This record gives sequence, structure tokens and C-alpha cells, in this order.
Amino acid sequence: MNSDTKNLAQGVAFVLVGAFCFSLAIPFTRWTHDLGTPVIVFWRAFFGFLFLLTLVTRDHEPLRYPHYRHATRRLLLLGFCVVLTVIFYTYAVQHTTAAIAVLLVNSAPIYVALLSPWLLNEPRSPYTWISLGMALVGMALLTDLTQLGGASGDLSGVIAAALSGLTYGSVMMVSRSLRGSIQGLTQNLWAMGLIVLIMIPFALSAPLDTLVDNLPVLIPLGVFSLGMSYMFYFLGLARVSAQVVSVVSLSESVFGVMMGVIFFAEVPNVLGWLGGALILVSIYLISRPSGAVIGRRQRI
Repeated sequence: MNSDTKNLAQGVAFVLVGAFCFSLAIPFTRWTHDLGTPVIVFWRAFFGFLFLLTLVTRDHEPLRYPHYRHATRRLLLLGFCVVLTVIFYTYAVQHTTAAIAVLLVNSAPIYVALLSPWLLNEPRSPYTWISLGMALVGMALLTDLTQLGGASGDLSGVIAAALSGLTYGSVMMVSRSLRGSIQGLTQNLWAMGLIVLIMIPFALSAPLDTLVDNLPVLIPLGVFSLGMSYMFYFLGLARVSAQVVSVVSLSESVFGVMMGVIFFAEVPNVLGWLGGALILVSIYLISRPSGAVIGRRQRI
């Protein structure tokens, strides 16, 4: 095996492990008890932030603020978009199926391809409208709103999942505007740090004994689904192109659906499987080399 093939295999493997770690957010979030969405968001970001700080020992860029002071506004905007995405996604995981939550949040590349020509002056992919149409049909089949039975919790979860896809698309576009000047670790530390600062008022809103009872779940929620997922993602990005990472990252959705099936017996019906497949194909089309370059993906 030559060095290029070895790097490709290692890079793909690292991204797959990172995607699997990220998908663990679904069971760990569900396994919390008596905690509201804001509390979960804070502690997940807090423990993820602490883990990411350990990576600064190898990459010192986050400490060199004078070198990227010019990008402060965009870093703050990135953090604000990440805050919204994490809140919407966490709520969706709590109030709808794993398949709906993970597939709708990962539909973000479709919105990026649709909006980036206007916002980032990038050429539009020839697959944009086909992908958008497939994604919309897939979302309709996957969510099957007619079967929600008027349950406000289910409906609110679907709406939150859809909004998380939109805000995640905003995260990706802001991150793309920083590409080449600000490294991924710096972007993620700023984003996680801003979540912690904004959500501090909710940090201790839960009773102390309840919080202590949830620590065995909250710590791995932050360490695995944020910290370690980023670590493996960075390792993969160092070995393969961002384009390869974008396509391999589709496995996030597959792992997420598997989490719902394995841990919570959330098996989509035939239309749900078809809808999920349409969404995955639409994301793949838009992520191809001849399509839009997704670039560095900011996980939530």
C-alpha cells in the first residue's frame, strides 16, 4: 500500500469514527432525565470545550488572537449560529425520532448550495435544484406530518429539526468564509466557548442532585459527541481533502438512524426509508466534486 492510499484509508477511517462519535449525541441526550434543553446544551458544550482545550497543546493557533483579530465579528457570528443549531438539534432529538433529527440537520449542504451564490458569490452547482427538489420530497416522506396525530411535541420536534438544518447551513457558510485564514480548532473553540457563555444562566437551573445524577451521561455527551468527534475529524481532514470529508460525513446520518433503531426501536416505515434515502442522495449529489465544495463542516 503506497503512502497516498494509506493516507486516504486512514483519513476516511478517522472521519467515520468522528461521525460515529457525533451520532452518540442522540442516545446520550435521550438518556438524560429531568433536564431541559438549555441545561443539556450548556453542559454538553462545557465538557466538549474542556476536551477541545487539550488539543491546544498541539495546535497553538487559538492562543494567537492578534493574528486573527480581524475575524472576530465572523467568529462571533459563527458562535451565535452554532448556539441556535445546538439548541434546535438538542430539542429535536428530545421531541422527534432520531431519523428525522439527524437527516434534517444534515440537509444543511442543500441550503448552502442554494444560498452561497448570493451570500458568498460562489458558482451554483448544476445539481442544486435537483438536490433541493429531492431533499424536499424526502423530508415530506420522512416526517409524514399527516401521521403526527396533532401531537404538538412531535410537530415542534420536526420544526426544530428543520430549523437546525437551516441554522447549520448558516454555520457552514460562515465557516467557509473563514476557510484558509482561521483553523477549524480555533473556530470550534470560539463556538463552544460562546455557547458556554450564553447558556451560563441555565447551567445551574436544575437541582444539584439531578445534575449530579446526570453527570455520567452529560460528560460523555460532551467528550464523545463534541470533543472526540472533532479530534477524529481534524485527523481525517489532515489526510484527505475537504471534499472527501464532506461525502464521508454522510455517514453521520446513517449512524444517527442506526442509533434510533438500535436503542429506541424507532424504525421508519417504508416511506420514511425512502425519504431518508432521497435526502442522502441529494446531499451526496451536492457534495460531489462537480457540485458545490462544502468545505470544512462545523459539527453541532
